[in-house]
Amino acid sequence: MNSHDMATPPERLRLRWATAAGLTFVWPCLSNAAPNAAPNAPPNAELKRVEPVRLGIGEWAPFFSADLPHFGVFAQVVSEAFAQQGFAVQYQIMPWKRALADVESGYLHGSPGWGLTPERAQKFLYSDPVILSHDALFFLKRRPLLFQRDEDLRDKLLGATSGYHYGPLIQQYEAEGILRVDRAPSDEASLRKLLLGRVDGLLMNREAGVFLLKTRFTSAEQAEVVISPRAVGSKTSHMVMSRALPEVPGQLKAFNLGLAELRQRGRVQELLRQYAPASQLK
Repeated sequence: MNSHDMATPPERLRLRWATAAGLTFVWPCLSNAAPNAAPNAPPNAELKRVEPVRLGIGEWAPFFSADLPHFGVFAQVVSEAFAQQGFAVQYQIMPWKRALADVESGYLHGSPGWGLTPERAQKFLYSDPVILSHDALFFLKRRPLLFQRDEDLRDKLLGATSGYHYGPLIQQYEAEGILRVDRAPSDEASLRKLLLGRVDGLLMNREAGVFLLKTRFTSAEQAEVVISPRAVGSKTSHMVMSRALPEVPGQLKAFNLGLAELRQRGRVQELLRQYAPASQLK
């Protein structure tokens, strides 16, 4: 992980701001378009802190994206959970690796969308689980790759995206040389590599892969891709928060309370049914 120089926000990135319904968003100054405000915030919520909760997010549609309403469904859940407790949220769009580094340094309060690992648990505080993430095996209709048993992956070359963790099975098989993994810099690049026939199959989050196919690929290309019904692995996704800032424990407690309130009245399930139905926590 690369460290980042600590600097004041104006020195690091020129940003545009907007505040609506008790929520504050921040995004790179690329256009004059205003962002969408998150819904269901208390209309006259009194903010518990003058300073908003600063969160770093990258691209992982439909969960996170600068191009989606409310910055994606996961970001919307996070914003609404904080709003339940009267906290404003400030999003900064950046590469995922930088977000993690900036949380560790204390430049950011947190970053949502991370799986739980022993290494991260030593560096960060973790929220309660927000979604259940399913990794699937994508393959070409003309080159079927049946995945009914773990052994079906033996001697296969699988595509993957750099920086992603696909669970203990893939980690073990790659370490033991049972299969090979060819990593690309982005999910889109991974899918294009699959379509070119350069890998036997592709490891990818099911919802992210389906969304990407529908939004970035032609109907003919979509028709070439098949998704194995059996998941490669499943894991919960959380928000990581900084151990370097004294206000974070209070923010984390508020988030978990707000998330529980949203889940109790079915709001989290409602959003996930609409945008990412396979990612609901049972």
